[in-house]
Amino acid sequence: MGITLTTPMSQIDAYIQQQLERQEKKIIDMLDYIGTACINEARNNRGYIDKTGNLKTSTGYVIVKDGQILKGTAFDQTEGGQIGSEHTQALAAQYPSGIVLIVVAGMDYASYVEAMGLNVLTSAELLAEKMVPALLKELGFK
Repeated sequence: MGITLTTPMSQIDAYIQQQLERQEKKIIDMLDYIGTACINEARNNRGYIDKTGNLKTSTGYVIVKDGQILKGTAFDQTEGGQIGSEHTQALAAQYPSGIVLIVVAGMDYASYVEAMGLNVLTSAELLAEKMVPALLKELGFK
């Protein structure tokens, strides 16, 4: 006696698609949590004096799926916020497939501040490197 498939394939396909979407949502929510933690870290533990406020307001994150920004920092309308927003949009276009977390300090002088040994995003990067594997493991991915 053989095995007979009684469930329609469309129902099986729909179930698989539902599970994939559920896992994708978990990953996006996890990246959103990490992005928020990274920005809080960068802004609260900055090692520089922010005279104009532009460097701080240009700092933010976005979650990109297939080149489209899904979630992220709501940049304000200051000079720094506008530059940070433009920078994240330009970087998002570089990732036409997959899901990516991008954390930026949009002002062009951010790398110079870091090069002087002052924290702009270094502590945020270290935090992300620590959080991502732990949360992926918690979600059952490793």
